[in-house]
Amino acid sequence: MRPSAKTTALVAVDTALHPTGFVRRGHVWHQERGGGVRGWLCLSTAGSPAALDVTPLVGVCFTRFDTVSRALGVPPAPLLSLPLGFLMPEKPCWRWTFGRDGHEAAAQELVGTLVKHGQPFVDRLAKWDAVVKEVLGSEPLLGFDRPRKLAIIHAINGEVGKALAVLGEERERIADSTDSYARAFRVFVHRFGLMFSR
Repeated sequence: MRPSAKTTALVAVDTALHPTGFVRRGHVWHQERGGGVRGWLCLSTAGSPAALDVTPLVGVCFTRFDTVSRALGVPPAPLLSLPLGFLMPEKPCWRWTFGRDGHEAAAQELVGTLVKHGQPFVDRLAKWDAVVKEVLGSEPLLGFDRPRKLAIIHAINGEVGKALAVLGEERERIADSTDSYARAFRVFVHRFGLMFSR
């Protein structure tokens, strides 16, 4: 049986990534940076057997952030990630299309763009203080991730009061809501209080 277009495209990208230090870990790639820091790459895929569209997301992960997240029942995720196309200053490419055959050229182009635009993003944010400054100084974290991530960042930095204030604002915003997000957020706040309000 012939492998799927998705399988052959991801194998081609994985092969092209070898010189960059990104190593596949399940459905994502990590680049060890030392000191509990990892570059992160995820390839979102969509399409048909004839043409597969691949949208790369690039980010940074921190072991200390992941450890606290796990303890609070939140799956580990990059502290900050963006679509690779967002990091391209001119004529951004949001997705790469892999045809039925010949995936090596598309994989090399994707990885070349990652090296040119994604790697400097990872390099710049591979230090805790730099990524915290980026997160606190802008609005890159949207929706439900923002309050949780900000609270964890503040707690790691020893600023539990600021963390509780962020959580209080969000709890007030969703006070009348009973959807799954609101319920999950209330559980998170409860766990956070047990962990940090001692």
